[in-house]
Amino acid sequence: MQADIDILHHSDFYRVLDFKCRCTDHGTSPREYVQSFSVSFIRKGNFIYNVFRHSYDSYNGKILLTKAGHEHTVTHAHHVPDECTIIQFSQRFYQHLIDHYHLKRHWFFGNSDLHSILLSTDVDLEYLHHQILINKKSGNRLLTDNLIMELVHQIMANLDIKQAISPIGDKLKKHHLVTIERAKEYITNNFSNDISLSAIADYCYVSPFHFSRIFKTFTAHSPYQYLQKVRLKNSEWLLRQTDWSVTDICFASGFNSLEHFITSFKQTYRRSPSRFRQSGK
Repeated sequence: MQADIDILHHSDFYRVLDFKCRCTDHGTSPREYVQSFSVSFIRKGNFIYNVFRHSYDSYNGKILLTKAGHEHTVTHAHHVPDECTIIQFSQRFYQHLIDHYHLKRHWFFGNSDLHSILLSTDVDLEYLHHQILINKKSGNRLLTDNLIMELVHQIMANLDIKQAISPIGDKLKKHHLVTIERAKEYITNNFSNDISLSAIADYCYVSPFHFSRIFKTFTAHSPYQYLQKVRLKNSEWLLRQTDWSVTDICFASGFNSLEHFITSFKQTYRRSPSRFRQSGK
């Protein structure tokens, strides 16, 4: 497959790749061999991942978990080149993962006939993924290691939660995948500001009414709900990683009222921000 691949992060147990496909046709790639257990976040485009009796419709909002030692092909669904973040793990780390989470008899990890699975992301996973991407600029390896470990833990926690994945029609994906990609990009980069529905819709080149309907179809959240979840996840991260005051974290995360922030945080985490920090959770 024709692609540009850059290494964003590298350690003794993982490496993070920025994968940008250069294919613009609708063909199927030659067979490729997967050499390591990997987690792939689809950022842009739409492709079908074909692996031993299964074909996975992959696009923004999906994650591919792929075991080592198997072949696959990729069929491009339309002309937009695919972009993914691929996290590859060492065999030693993979074995630690199996032992730590007791996965030898797991329905996926313990099944030799199941080589890959497709999961839906949630706001927590997408936030962590974004932090991994932007942390390249800081060069803080320990922070990246912590983000990777939290990402793995979050995926393991979500793995056995039954996901109601409603199929998205090909026509809707063809015309509006880019809408969702741009909307998430805008929210992620501007959540600390007082952004409006019209501002997001304008960035995506659609009307506010049309945008709200499309966004909820793809994400199962309204734009406001999604924005609120991003702000809460950012506040959680800052409470755990910094010694900033609760007030500073409140405004840095995009809330314009300390009272509203504390109420929203308690509704989600069942404790106040101060209690959350003290508990070390």
